[in-house]
Amino acid sequence: MLKRKDTIKRKKIGLLILLSIIVSLFVPSLGRSGISFGIIKAIEKKIDKLRERTEPYSNLPDISTFKTQKSDQFIIDIPDMCSGFPFKGRRAKKPHQGAHVHFDNTGDPWPKGGVDKPENYPPIYAPLDGVILRVDYSFHYGDNLDSYCIDLAFAKDSSGSIYILHYSIEPMIAEPSTNFYRQFIFISKEQEVKKGDIIAYMYTPPSSSTASGIHIHFHIKRMNVEGFMAPALFTYAVVKKFHDRWNGFGDDDGDPIPVCMGYKLDADENPFGTGAVDELW
Repeated sequence: MLKRKDTIKRKKIGLLILLSIIVSLFVPSLGRSGISFGIIKAIEKKIDKLRERTEPYSNLPDISTFKTQKSDQFIIDIPDMCSGFPFKGRRAKKPHQGAHVHFDNTGDPWPKGGVDKPENYPPIYAPLDGVILRVDYSFHYGDNLDSYCIDLAFAKDSSGSIYILHYSIEPMIAEPSTNFYRQFIFISKEQEVKKGDIIAYMYTPPSSSTASGIHIHFHIKRMNVEGFMAPALFTYAVVKKFHDRWNGFGDDDGDPIPVCMGYKLDADENPFGTGAVDELW
């Protein structure tokens, strides 16, 4: 669908450029150059707006930027999580291709106020500037479970491949009612976001415990390319705070996992193209 829309927008741009050329050639010959100039400027503005919508990812930084320029903004407020773990690569004893942050609603600390306001639940942030590539308001999986998902395009590489931070927001229940999760999503497709923007809220079902597994699964992927990569986008200080809240989840079948966002990664699980690594933060 995105490709079809882009094709239509490019055709519109082409037609507008052609119209601009026709106006510049023929209207002045009729002695109305002032009108010609005004029409051309209006067409140029329309072309610029169409180009912005057609190429929403053209200004994304190179993925290599994030090898050294890490974000000090995590995807949630770390004190809100009860446990978690990093991306565990294929070389781990128990691989899991996604980092997790878990929540515990025992005693119902959320919502912090009325149940009718999503803002009373834990906020979910954009840790980087980018463009919303995809929103799933409800995604059915497993044994009668529903999640909601967001893809944030934040970088590209020299080949033009787009890098995406994927959030799978999983309350670990069937959606309570049709479109219930929609109210917890605060962005839309192709919307530009800035670091620190709240893009959604985490619905935590009443009295749900750590055992119920409510969590956000997050990883990096590339547009139209198979495979997931470690979300190694955060400063060491942020990763250390994340590590300090793992609470017993930070091991690999008994082996303790050090401070990192990616553990025992194969080369294709490393977003920076620097090969297989045991630890990546």
